[in-house]
Amino acid sequence: MASIDTTYFENLAATGITCPHEDAFVPDGSKTYFRVLKSSVINSECFLPTAIKTDKPLPDEFDDCIGKSVSIYDSLEGMINGFFKLPHNRGKKKHIGILQLKSNDGMLKQTFRKSHHSWWRSQAFDIATVAIKEIEL
Repeated sequence: MASIDTTYFENLAATGITCPHEDAFVPDGSKTYFRVLKSSVINSECFLPTAIKTDKPLPDEFDDCIGKSVSIYDSLEGMINGFFKLPHNRGKKKHIGILQLKSNDGMLKQTFRKSHHSWWRSQAFDIATVAIKEIEL
């Protein structure tokens, strides 16, 4: 894990484990990431950790540290295939946040699926840098 002095949005020390994980990396602004948004209005709540659903089993790699991260994807196609594959999402319009994360925005780790990343958001992340795209599934 890169050594950077970062203040995270979530209280990572409360996990009681190394968080972000040792194999997390600092984004360099060269890659585009995507996040599903609930509406076309962007605010800080759009970038909170995904709520844990108790009706589904958690992936084996899931721990309290990942529970404090924000789910993002490095591929729009991967996000659509992984997130919107259920029939009730077909034919609906969705808002997607497009992010170019830089070193001061936190840390990332590729988790679960090839295109999925866990992002530990920093306090320095500026939501004004996020672009929105509307897609129909």
